[in-house]
Amino acid sequence: MGRSRMCAVCGAGLPRAGPARRRYCSDACRAQAYRDRQTSGRIITVGVLTAEAEVTGDAEALERLLCPVCRQPVLPGGRRRRDARYCSGACRTRAWRHRRLPREQPEKVRAIVTSTRHRAAPRGSR
Repeated sequence: MGRSRMCAVCGAGLPRAGPARRRYCSDACRAQAYRDRQTSGRIITVGVLTAEAEVTGDAEALERLLCPVCRQPVLPGGRRRRDARYCSGACRTRAWRHRRLPREQPEKVRAIVTSTRHRAAPRGSR
């Protein structure tokens, strides 16, 4: 009996018919593998650039590479804009809320950030 071959992305069995070099069960898995390779390349690039900026003390480069809210690396490109400033939509929203409200009310910002998702619909909206 031959050994069962598995998809490199999802782990599903590969069809017996087809080329012996086949690695993916579908076009969707092949595309996902490509996106994963591109993302890992961007992660490595951002890591190298961040380390170089830290070693040289280049504060301007660090500001471009790190999210201003949570200080996580920003990975532009792929499904994101090339000029992305924030690592996620949550950080972008949090920065907007901090700019919108006066600095004297940090507890109000925290309350808005945690409570907007679970707010009930108004009674007269039916």
